[in-house]
Amino acid sequence: MVTTAYRSSGFGINRVIRRAVRRLTMTAATDRRMDMSLGWSSLAIAQGSFRRVVRRGRNPRRTPSVVGVASVALLALGLGVITSCGGDTATGLPASKGPAPLARISFSRSVDSVEIQRTSSVGATFFDSTGSVVDAGSTAWSTADTTIATVSAAGVVTGVHTGSTTLTLNANNSVTATLPVVVLPAAVATLTYATTSYTMIEGDTLTIPAPKIVDRTGAVVTGRAPAYSTRAANLSVTSSGFVTALTQGTATVTATLDTAHAQITFTVQQAPIGHVNVVPSVLDLGVGVTIATQSSATGLKGQALPGRPYTYRIDNTSVATVSSTGVVAGRGAGTATLTVATGSGSVNVPISVKQIAPGGFKIDVRFVGKVSPTVQSAALAAAARWEQVISAPLIPYHIVTRANDCGAGIPAVDTTETSLLVIVQVDSIDGRGKTAGLGGPCVIRDAAPQFTALGTVTVDSADVASLAQDGVLVALLTHEMGHILGIGTLWSDGTVRDSTVFFPNTAAGLGGPDPVFLGAGARAAYAQLGFTVDSARGVPIENLGTVGDGTRDGHWRASVFGHELMTGTLNNGPNPLSRITIEALGDFGYTVVPEAGDDFSVMNAQNPGGPVRPSLSLNPPMRGSATTSVPIQEIILYPRFTTTRDGVKRRITNRNQPATPQ
Repeated sequence: MVTTAYRSSGFGINRVIRRAVRRLTMTAATDRRMDMSLGWSSLAIAQGSFRRVVRRGRNPRRTPSVVGVASVALLALGLGVITSCGGDTATGLPASKGPAPLARISFSRSVDSVEIQRTSSVGATFFDSTGSVVDAGSTAWSTADTTIATVSAAGVVTGVHTGSTTLTLNANNSVTATLPVVVLPAAVATLTYATTSYTMIEGDTLTIPAPKIVDRTGAVVTGRAPAYSTRAANLSVTSSGFVTALTQGTATVTATLDTAHAQITFTVQQAPIGHVNVVPSVLDLGVGVTIATQSSATGLKGQALPGRPYTYRIDNTSVATVSSTGVVAGRGAGTATLTVATGSGSVNVPISVKQIAPGGFKIDVRFVGKVSPTVQSAALAAAARWEQVISAPLIPYHIVTRANDCGAGIPAVDTTETSLLVIVQVDSIDGRGKTAGLGGPCVIRDAAPQFTALGTVTVDSADVASLAQDGVLVALLTHEMGHILGIGTLWSDGTVRDSTVFFPNTAAGLGGPDPVFLGAGARAAYAQLGFTVDSARGVPIENLGTVGDGTRDGHWRASVFGHELMTGTLNNGPNPLSRITIEALGDFGYTVVPEAGDDFSVMNAQNPGGPVRPSLSLNPPMRGSATTSVPIQEIILYPRFTTTRDGVKRRITNRNQPATPQ
């Protein structure tokens, strides 16, 4: 670089340089003798005499070059020329450095997969020791097993045979990296079926035969199967190809394997009717009461025929009427027949309608202590409900007890009852949100059938307000009176309870995994309401909980009967009193009114009050709930005494069943 000062001096550059060179040449010999040789890396200070030149030559014997000499000469003249040749750092200027070495190779993926006879390009990035991306220089690709896969010089992998191997990349003969390679079977190209069209009858089933599978290489594939699916509503198919014909119509099933597809068509024809079923199969209802029915049909082979339309007709409309959806309404006392038909099949359902009103059976409700009008009203409503269920009065019995014989706070009794005496009190039990109530028989008749003569119900004073607010106070008192009548307290299998005292042989398996009630009437109702097709089976009793805890063995099984009144859980909303419970009382010996039962069957057990659709295909048994279960703890009381007609009391001593509250 020539400084501005020189440009303005007016001297010719060439003449100045030649003069400086001659001067330096003349003194070269002297400088060598003084070991001050100038070389390519000479640096000079821009101002000052020539003797201030700092010698940094590599070869002390080498003659200065023209450029080096000229530069020094110009500096000696104060003309400010700096040369940049060489790498000297005598004045503190940085020396030039070479590139950082290659340190690492990174692949574009962690595993490379490729099909047989297919290719896959593998990308690689190279980094130096500082983490900067650099050029790789020379590279070499290889695979550990060329019978599985090969690789080109450009990193293109070709699948040769199914299996796995390792891909290696070497860069500059110094850094290597490896990558797992998996060679997959060739993808399926075609699915070929011997038959692609089927005709079926409603309810028929078949398994789609396996297709011929060919891959992209033309090889036949074995050991694999397509997945099947359909969007049709009249036919179902599992992913493995099991087809069920549901209703009349056409449908398409799609088989899929890898990217290959095939379609199979099905024509479903209507099947002849073998049998029409209606739930409930017996209709007992009161005047002004409605019961929803649900119809279904089976074919000649017993196969289900869902989706059929049904017609409904009642021969005596002064007794009952029926809607187009199968809802039967009681109009007047009497009997009638409901005929349900579809296609060539039909079935007749007997109807019995009664005017539901209290008969000769009376529950004498007495209140002890401070019982609020809310509790009194609920207790009277509960008693009235059971008076509708049991029609005939019982043999009069004289009842004599002392104070507290039937529990703390229960006064002495000396009275004759034609049916049943129930004493209700509100007292502290164990605080809010714990045991809401306790109830059961205290005194039972000594002669068979041993109906209850005196029972008690205690409602925890801390829970009255919340029970009323939740709308379950009436249901709770109705439930406890059901225990007083004998549901859960007087059925016996001869082992857990004394069969010589309680209703003998009305239950089986109490305390075991599958306790059941054996009464013939309850079993028939259990089948008629659609819970089983076998009326010989017992009615399921609750099997959850601990024996003696007040729920297990003392209620109907909630997993089967849902919201029924005499299960172990009450619900916000309906708690229907079913014909099963009514018939169980009939099995004990009471004269009952089956028509007094609520609308309850397998269709709405889990959702009482919810809509019931007339076709079984559209309304399978519900497992949800439109209402909320209220977990209410209770204590069941068991009988302590028997009494004769004239009031002679005897304490029950039964080691298998404690005579005191549990």
